[in-house]
Amino acid sequence: MMNRLRQLETFARVGWCARGVVYCLLAVFAMTGAGASDASPQGVFRSVRDMPAGSVLLLLLGAGLALYGAYRLYGAALDSEGKGSEPKGLAIRTGYAASGIAHFLLAWAAIRLASGETAGGNGEREKEAAGMLLDLPLGATLLGLIGAAFIAAAAHQAMKAWTTEFMRDLEPGASAWAVPVGRAGLAARAVVFGVIGFSLVKAGWFGSAGEVKGLGDALSALTENKELYILVAAGLFMFGVHSFVEARWRRIRNEDVVRRLMRGSR
Repeated sequence: MMNRLRQLETFARVGWCARGVVYCLLAVFAMTGAGASDASPQGVFRSVRDMPAGSVLLLLLGAGLALYGAYRLYGAALDSEGKGSEPKGLAIRTGYAASGIAHFLLAWAAIRLASGETAGGNGEREKEAAGMLLDLPLGATLLGLIGAAFIAAAAHQAMKAWTTEFMRDLEPGASAWAVPVGRAGLAARAVVFGVIGFSLVKAGWFGSAGEVKGLGDALSALTENKELYILVAAGLFMFGVHSFVEARWRRIRNEDVVRRLMRGSR
């Protein structure tokens, strides 16, 4: 049992580091104009690939994202963070599962790119997936529901930033600067999730996959307001730093869950 818990902790901490690298690089590209034509995770992956030993680095990054995805799916299935089975707890665990799947897809994109395959940029994959969904019965409704889920996630991120609820998940020894970093990062992520969510709802309403925005498109949509664009890009960099904070100080083991799992393993 303890070996399994240590593996879970390793998955989580390596995964948070990988997520931190992606968000920090994405924000740097957005703020400096380097790779500004595609300030998205796929744009980050292409830039990493072009570095010395880039394919190896990209494989390591993909592995880290896959480990984070595994950690989130494990947490959703076994409730490793003790969120419970009430409606709120189930909603949070569903979000964890969605996050796990999303990070597996990112990991797959990174690994495919490292192996020499091309990856669509500027939201092409998101639009392609939305088009496939719209071709299904009730596809527009499903797309709208996914958009509503993104908007709900944006509201949750904003609430966590406002209340500093995220600090409850960190060890008592976490540095005081983790509070402003976390608040800035979560607020910026809330803005981006909101833009993505509204684009999905709009795409479902009008039946047009071209309305869908990925992360890079969501950032680009803010460029008309330069100050807001810079604030959000800087906030996404802070979210990357917040990921490193979680890798260092996140409280992985919920003692009630540990006791429950140990009783179940006897």
